[in-house]
Amino acid sequence: MRQIWKNLNLTQQFGLTAGLVMIAGMLVIGFWVDEEIKRGVTLNAGTSAALYMDTYVSPIASELKDQDSLSIGPILALDEVFGAPLVAERVLAVRILKPDGVVVYADDLEIMGQKLDVSTGLAAAAGGDVFAQYFARGERTEINGEPVEVPVLEIYSPIRMLWSGEIVAVLEFYQDASIVEASLSAARNRSWLLVGAVSFAMILALLGIVHSGSILIERQKNELHKRAKENARMAQRLERASGRSAQLSEQHLRRVSADLHDGPAQLISLAALRIGSLPLKKSDKKSAGELAAITGALDEAMGDIRDICRGLSLPEIENQSLSQIITNVTESHRMRTETEVEVEMEDVSVAFEPHEKICIYRFFQEGLNNAFRHGGGKDQRVKVMNLGGGNIGFEVSNAVDDVKSGARQGLDKTSGLDHGGLGLLGLRERVEALGGEFGFECSLEKGARLHMVLSTGSKAG
Repeated sequence: MRQIWKNLNLTQQFGLTAGLVMIAGMLVIGFWVDEEIKRGVTLNAGTSAALYMDTYVSPIASELKDQDSLSIGPILALDEVFGAPLVAERVLAVRILKPDGVVVYADDLEIMGQKLDVSTGLAAAAGGDVFAQYFARGERTEINGEPVEVPVLEIYSPIRMLWSGEIVAVLEFYQDASIVEASLSAARNRSWLLVGAVSFAMILALLGIVHSGSILIERQKNELHKRAKENARMAQRLERASGRSAQLSEQHLRRVSADLHDGPAQLISLAALRIGSLPLKKSDKKSAGELAAITGALDEAMGDIRDICRGLSLPEIENQSLSQIITNVTESHRMRTETEVEVEMEDVSVAFEPHEKICIYRFFQEGLNNAFRHGGGKDQRVKVMNLGGGNIGFEVSNAVDDVKSGARQGLDKTSGLDHGGLGLLGLRERVEALGGEFGFECSLEKGARLHMVLSTGSKAG
């Protein structure tokens, strides 16, 4: 059900909600209006009938002021009044009661003189009000033991003295309410039609407003999706451009390394060999000292050039797997520093792009260089983690004896190479250019930790 609701647009959701609310409101208002109409029509009909009957009954029943029963004359007169054709065909039953419930006149002779319970209608009429109650067809099936098949209007009307207005008795009669039924039905139909029409018009008006807003929202949403896709494509293009730039930079560094190796390095080697072959006299101590100094300087320069070349050039890693890259960089570090590196690698089935492989190699190279330089190569550890969702985590950590010394790893170094490394500033920029995350922490308890996360999407290896 929730999924179906989510699949509806704003207009449909509003239409369904507003429809249910309006229908509920329409039913409440309709039934309330129906009851108010029923009560009003019943009271008006009862009052009219009571006034009509009172004009004939009050003069005849005036002797009830001084006695508790009627004489034969008033009884015969009442029989004549209620036996008239116009009254007889509409009045189903009639009684005259004292306020205490004693029946002083009735068309049913069996209840004459009996004392009935004081009903709500009798109490209301004894207090001076006309009481009327409507019974729909089938609700009142008999009156005085006689079956009734028509709607009934039960009326209680006070009988007053003509001049003083004193209430001396109560007239109770039951009237055929077929006319009232027709009036109620017509009024009910008109009220329901009006309530329904107004509710429907309100729903249409509100639905039109919401539909216009929904169309605008959908158009803006589509534009946002389109722009988001364009931004994603631009981000991918920028990432690919950054990757190509990194590859070109590595190729340029590789050429510089080759040029240094094939040019100055060869010339320095040749100069060292030629100087070493010069004939010197044994007694020429000054020349021998100068020769030794020159040879030492050339050897030192040659060592520096080799270190620079080793840092500039990368092995051929484009076609290597992640595990092979990790093995290459750790073995190279072990051979160069004669320190141990622990490797923890989870199963990562991802095909990395060449520029991503270069970034991974440089990350581990820089991290291990710093671990050796600032941490003495103690407890060096390389870790690769599958974080899920296409995110791969890489980490280089080592123990530190001095937080200040170890924290030097976190300082932004120059963007140039530093003893074969890239510097953390250049490394951070390289990682972030690929859309990755880069960080560094250092403490005595946890040691130094250099880490990055690369998002590979859904590229499967």
